[in-house]
Amino acid sequence: MRTRAIIIKKQNTNEYDQFVTCYTQEFGKLTAIAKSVLKSTSIQAMHLDVLNLVEFELINGKAMPIIAGAQSENSYRDLKNSIPSLAVAHFFSEIIDKMVPELEKDEKLWEFMTDLLDKLNRFEPSLTFLRQKQFTLLGLLGYSPEVAVSASFEPNRPGFTMLDDAFEYNAGFRLKSLNFLHSVLR
Repeated sequence: MRTRAIIIKKQNTNEYDQFVTCYTQEFGKLTAIAKSVLKSTSIQAMHLDVLNLVEFELINGKAMPIIAGAQSENSYRDLKNSIPSLAVAHFFSEIIDKMVPELEKDEKLWEFMTDLLDKLNRFEPSLTFLRQKQFTLLGLLGYSPEVAVSASFEPNRPGFTMLDDAFEYNAGFRLKSLNFLHSVLR
């Protein structure tokens, strides 16, 4: 089955394979395996870069789907050349990876992510942009921002807001991308 996906995370496995976590238009978040992608002759490797919008074929495997025939639709070059845009994109990718359950299709979440990457590819984000997108994503994930921000992990962290704490509280742990994000957007 063909699907479009945003690559969220990759992790090496075996000698030449990678687990690829992505958010797909048809299935929601899923993890698939990219066979032989780490070989120097792999054509798929450049297409399956993190934060790329790709189209690929999913083939049923024994334990998980296998990615075949990946083709990049948008590699978001300008986003990847901007440290602030990259920091924001990685923050939202980490949220999708940690807080969104697998195989739950959500068209609004798909539109949110594709719109976010398109905007980050066109301009560098401000703190206001970040906060608006954080607030929107909390709502899409089903958390009432008013209730979520009342539970703070650690008050008085310099630069952190209750929105940041709401994501960490609901994720259940510290988000690695937040410190980097705040050091870049100051």
